[in-house]
Amino acid sequence: MFQLMFVLMIALACPALAFEEVEVSPNDLKGWSPANVRDDAMVELNKNQPLFGDGSLMFATDSITPGQDKADFQLAWQQSLNAIDFPDRTLGNLDNLLFAWYRDSISTTAPHLVPAFKLQFYDDGGTPGNAADDVLGLLVWEPVYNGINPAPSDSWQISDIVEDHFWVYVSQSANGSGVIQNYGASLDDWINNNPQGQAGDPSITLSANTFITGVLIGVGSGWNDAFIGYVDAVQVAFGDNDDTLYNFEVCARFVPNNNPDVIFDNDFECYKY
Repeated sequence: MFQLMFVLMIALACPALAFEEVEVSPNDLKGWSPANVRDDAMVELNKNQPLFGDGSLMFATDSITPGQDKADFQLAWQQSLNAIDFPDRTLGNLDNLLFAWYRDSISTTAPHLVPAFKLQFYDDGGTPGNAADDVLGLLVWEPVYNGINPAPSDSWQISDIVEDHFWVYVSQSANGSGVIQNYGASLDDWINNNPQGQAGDPSITLSANTFITGVLIGVGSGWNDAFIGYVDAVQVAFGDNDDTLYNFEVCARFVPNNNPDVIFDNDFECYKY
């Protein structure tokens, strides 16, 4: 873990490496946005626990009302209704997934809980234009299904998850919706072996051609008690020419348009002209 942290720190300092670093800040979210935020949860970019630069993405829940402790932060790159915007962003082309997470010890929810990493997917069943066999849903990574229990507290952890286990939530399919209760399947398993869940779960068939349409990082619901945690350095790669690391900040480290007249302050509005 510490070796990977060192490698990532060196990588972020070396712009010549393959991935593109994209800085996400309150003034320029670069397509990211809060999603599915319920009454007992929040997500925001703040300075409480920076990893690189001055900020990171904070999640907090208090679970006053059951089922209301949920929040996601989402990047959905699929926007068109009648075409696939990024046809090469498929499950088979996905070759790197990495993110940093932090669980604050003030959290009183179950000790294995940290923000989950979710891949949005869409599969047309090999028949574009025929919605009858379309499948939409989420491939979900959680630490507890990958040997992390309890989760470390009060220190940044960097998880390289592309070879890890993902479970599936089906939001739309001809065979119904809901969780496929198979928590030990890898992305390669979902591509090649069609793993299924328990009796009554929806059954789906994914493939190397299944489109990945976005990513979500999120907490809740049904966690109970309070949680505070942070996320940063989200890397998603579909090959060397489509490899991006999203760095969450509050004040932009890079001067907009190299403008020498920018004045930095300590507020969320970090620069003025």
